[in-house]
This record gives sequence, structure tokens and C-alpha cells, in this order.
Amino acid sequence: MAALLAARRRSWLVGAAPVHRWRAGVLPFLLIAVPLGIELAGRWTELVVSLVVAGACVVAFGRFPVAVLSLAVAGVLVPTLVLSPVATSPVRGWPFAAAGVFGYLTGRRLAGQRPAVTALAGLLLAGLPVGVLVDVGQRAGFGVLFGLYDWFVLVLVLLLTVALPWLAGRYRRQRAELLVAGFERAALLQRARIAREMHDSLGHELGLVALRAAALEVSQRLDEPTRAQAGELRAGVTAATERLGEIVGLLGEPERTDLTPLVARAVAAGQRVELDAPAEPPEHLAGAVHRIVREGLTNAARHAPGMPVTVAIDVDIDVAERTTVTVTNGLVDTGGSRGRGSGLAGLREQVELLGGTLEGGVHDGRFVLEATLPHDPARRQPTRERPRLWRLLRVPLLAAAVVVALAFGLYALVGSDNRLDPAVYQKLHIGQPQESVEKVLPRFQILGDPERMLSAPPPAADCRHYWAEVQTDERLFYRLCFLDRRLAVKETVPRDAVSR
Repeated sequence: MAALLAARRRSWLVGAAPVHRWRAGVLPFLLIAVPLGIELAGRWTELVVSLVVAGACVVAFGRFPVAVLSLAVAGVLVPTLVLSPVATSPVRGWPFAAAGVFGYLTGRRLAGQRPAVTALAGLLLAGLPVGVLVDVGQRAGFGVLFGLYDWFVLVLVLLLTVALPWLAGRYRRQRAELLVAGFERAALLQRARIAREMHDSLGHELGLVALRAAALEVSQRLDEPTRAQAGELRAGVTAATERLGEIVGLLGEPERTDLTPLVARAVAAGQRVELDAPAEPPEHLAGAVHRIVREGLTNAARHAPGMPVTVAIDVDIDVAERTTVTVTNGLVDTGGSRGRGSGLAGLREQVELLGGTLEGGVHDGRFVLEATLPHDPARRQPTRERPRLWRLLRVPLLAAAVVVALAFGLYALVGSDNRLDPAVYQKLHIGQPQESVEKVLPRFQILGDPERMLSAPPPAADCRHYWAEVQTDERLFYRLCFLDRRLAVKETVPRDAVSR
């Protein structure tokens, strides 16, 4: 039942909201945004089709979020790259709004980002040659540069209208994941702390019981059956100690730091312990030192009963600024299990969290457990993970920076040679062959489409637009149109035409 409740809480916090809740908010928004983005007069077909598609996307999003987002982005790409380029013509805003809504919902719903990123990148890359081909058909060779520029502008617009909402959804999802992970980590840490305390505290006491049982096992004052029962008792206590780390229970005792009672209990149980502690360790390390000594005495009682134990505490506050704890005992083969080392493994994790080290092994016929703990609190801080928000933003920001750099580079390249000298313009005359006109024209044209600001050109005319080299209120740019390979239109555009 607890696992089921935890799963439901994770589903509620991390996953998307229940379907009927988000549909109740998204569907009215789209049904209002679509009509507002479409001029009703003469465009009823577009209105009906758009409403049907928007409603179908809302219904299908629950099962196919990436496909719906891709369809919404395609609804932006087709009009802006094929019908009315975004860099030069007014565009419909509702496809961008719909794509932004589904972008947010996709980021909120999907656990991984690769499917959505792959789909969007594929659509944008596929749209590049399509847009270039459309512009080449309208503007001949200059259409290549015009199509690239138009695609760059569209990518920047989509980064603002789709990628940012998607990142907002991803951020909200990760916030929820962190919240759930925090609850789960707190529960796991609590369970680990309880298990560790039981292993350390009760394991030490059980080790002393096993030591007393071992003394009875070799006592000459008892008969053979009694000594055998004492041996069975020692083996049972040892086995129980080995499995103590798997038990979870609530312990309320405070952390112990005084070594004197710990050593006294071990001596009273029959251990021969020598304590060498000329100085007290720092207060914030006293608990860790107590746990290390307790684990060392427990291991000695379990694996080397009857052998002398030396506990040395070296506190260096002048040079190294660290405390070294060393527990040394002799070796003896009791014929029992050597254990799985779970106590030392858990103790090593605690020491490493404090910035220290723990080593245990046989040296010169003796088992040595040595721990080094630094005094500086700054060295005890574990390395923190890099902010997750930056990990979310770095790829879109890098992509935006690359697109902006390429767009400005292209704009600078075209702007380096798209101005027509007024003196050259005056020498041009209607009916002049196109070949002779093109010889004196700049290499590039204006990155834009001023046709919508001017009178309609002759049918099937090939029009070019160039900035005036010397711009005034009466002369902002020029339009030259060719028909049947001859100059048919020669027009100066004033600055107020742009204002209109």
C-alpha cells in the first residue's frame, strides 16, 4: 500500500495533470485563439480545418505528445516557409501560440528530452531546403541567401515561442522530480541511518555477548555439553550480528561521543583494550570517532576473541589539522565466518562524507583499522551537482547563439554589397537589356520583400530591390523589374512608404 501511494504521488507530481484538467484549459484557449488569428471574411475553410486540427491535437496529445508537437510545429513551418516568409510578410500568430502551448505540455509530460529535440531538429532541418527552393523559384540565385535568412529568422522565432515554453515545462517537471526524489532520499537516508545505528550499537553489544560465550566455550570448569552449548550460543550470536544490518527499526538513543564507557564495557566483557587518547577530537568529529572505535572493537570481539586491542587517537591541530583513529588487534582463526564487511562499508561511506578516508587490512600479522578525519568543515562538503536549470538551458542557448551568429554573418555579407549608387541608377533606362543592367548592379539585394509596400509589378516580372547608397527621405531604396529580359520598371521608393 505504501508503494502504491508513493507511485501515485510521483505520478501526480511528476507526470502531466489528469487529462480532463489540462484539456479543460487548453481546448478553450485554442478554440478562441484560432478564430482570433484568422480573418473570417472569405476564410471559412481555413477556420473549420484549423479548429478540427486543433481539437484533434488536444484529444491525441495524451497518447502521442511528440507527434502532436511535431504537427503543431509543422503548422508553423509550412505557412511561414512556403506561403508567406516570416522575414518579409505578416504571419498568423495562432500557429505559434498553439505550438507554444503544446511545447510546454510536452516538456511537462515527457521524462526524456531526446524524442522531442530529435523531432523538432528534424523538422527544422527539413524545412531549410524547402524554404530555399521556394525562394529560389521566386528570386532565382538570390533566393538561396534569402531562403537561408528567412530560415534563420524562423528558427529564432520558434526558439522564443516553442523552445522557451518547452523549457518551462521541463523545468516544472524537474522541480517536481526533485521534490519526489527529496522525499524518497530522505526516507532512504532515514532507513540507512536506522540500520547503521542498529548495526553499530546492537552489533557491538552482541559482539560482547559472543565474546563471553567464547570464554565459556573454553572454560575448564564446565562440562563438555555445557561448553558445546556455549559454542552454539556464540555461533548464533555471531550469525545474528551478521544479519543485523538488514533489520530496520526506530532507535531513539542520541549519538554517543564518550569513549571511556565504550572501552569499559568491552573490558568488562573480557576484551583486553588499551586506549591511547591524549587529546579530545573536535566536537563535530567526536561522534564519528566513537563510531569508528566501536566498529573496531566489534570486529575484534567477533573475529579475534581474546586478542589484545589497541585504540589510538591522534589529534593534530597545528600542522595537518586532522584526527587519526587507529584500532589494532591480533589475528586468530575461530573457525567461524569472517563476515561480509557491511559494517566497515557503511562506516567508510560516513567517513568519506566527512572528507576523510578509512582503510582496513592485515599488516605485520595484525589487523589495522585506520581512519583519517580532516578538521576543516569546508573539506567535508560533498561536491554538489551543477544546477539543473543550466543543464536545461545550455543546449537551446548554444543553438540560439549559433543561429544568431550565422544570421548576423549572412546579413553582414549581404549588406556589404546591396547598395546602388544614385548616379548609376540615373543612367539606367526603360527597355535596357537585362544583361547590361546586371553588370552595374550590386551582387546582393535587400534581405526583405518590399513588394507589399509598393504598387503591383507587371505580371511575370522579375523585380530586384537595392538600398540607395545615399539615402534621403525621398530616396530610401530602388526597385528594378525586368520583363522579357528588358528593364520594365525603374522606381525610387521614399522613406514614408516604409512608414505606411
